[in-house]
Amino acid sequence: MIALDTAAGFINTLASAQRIHLTAYILQRGKVLDALVAAARRGAEVEVRLERDPLDDPAGDLHRVNADALAKLRAAGANAKTTKPGEPVLHLKAAVVDGVAWLDDRNWAAGGAGRLVRDTAPADVAAVASAVAGGPGADGHLATTKAGAQQLEAAVIGQAGAGPLAVESESFGNGAIYNALLHRAQAHLPTRLIVAGREAAQPSGGLERAHLQHLAALGVEVRLGNPKHGDLNEKLAVAAGSAWIGSTNATYARGQEAEQRDWGLTTRERPVVDGLRAAFERNWSAARPLAGAGGPSEYGSA
Repeated sequence: MIALDTAAGFINTLASAQRIHLTAYILQRGKVLDALVAAARRGAEVEVRLERDPLDDPAGDLHRVNADALAKLRAAGANAKTTKPGEPVLHLKAAVVDGVAWLDDRNWAAGGAGRLVRDTAPADVAAVASAVAGGPGADGHLATTKAGAQQLEAAVIGQAGAGPLAVESESFGNGAIYNALLHRAQAHLPTRLIVAGREAAQPSGGLERAHLQHLAALGVEVRLGNPKHGDLNEKLAVAAGSAWIGSTNATYARGQEAEQRDWGLTTRERPVVDGLRAAFERNWSAARPLAGAGGPSEYGSA
């Protein structure tokens, strides 16, 4: 069974867990790290893997965050380590806790308003456990590579038909998701898209802006988050009766990027689909139209 949960629910589970295997891109100080340290100190089996070389980190801030987390975990008795040289980038935020899989897209940010996925389906748990341990992990509706996760999302987009489709991503670029949305836009099918907007707001964000403008020109309703607020980080797609959720951004996913460790899953379980639709609608209300797409831009606005 798949259900939506919260960071608070995950932390409560860690408080009494006996076996915890977890991965993250970075693991900041906070309630989740504190709960992992406490679990290790009381004798629980705690294994944590973090990305050894976070990208876009010229000042080394992300490296120091992970080094600090690893030191705290090891001092508490946990088996804590980074990925090995040559391994695909670890963007996977996943855990198996006492036989239950947990999936997150925000590096276990306990203070956020994000949604975690709690999954007890045996095939899903086995796939997540394999991925957390560093191996491949997938089944019919769950993938743990960036390319695999995008294929599942593109399938939801492609199968949405004439019904409304809602898509959200933190970052956006050329690739499988853009192509699926482009095909849909060319067919004049109702589509809404939210992108966080941080990258588009940067001088280097011209390609993201260009792709979004092209979709908007074809009739896709595009909105952006406020880059000053750091919100709207979710990655999801919701159609009539089905949904995709994951940690994978709608960006390029070929070559090494395709093998990046990430996750994405599809579901038809109504409470999850309805919960993701409600999350999208809240985010849609908080976002603002793309500049030149029928309304004022978030950028430069008060």
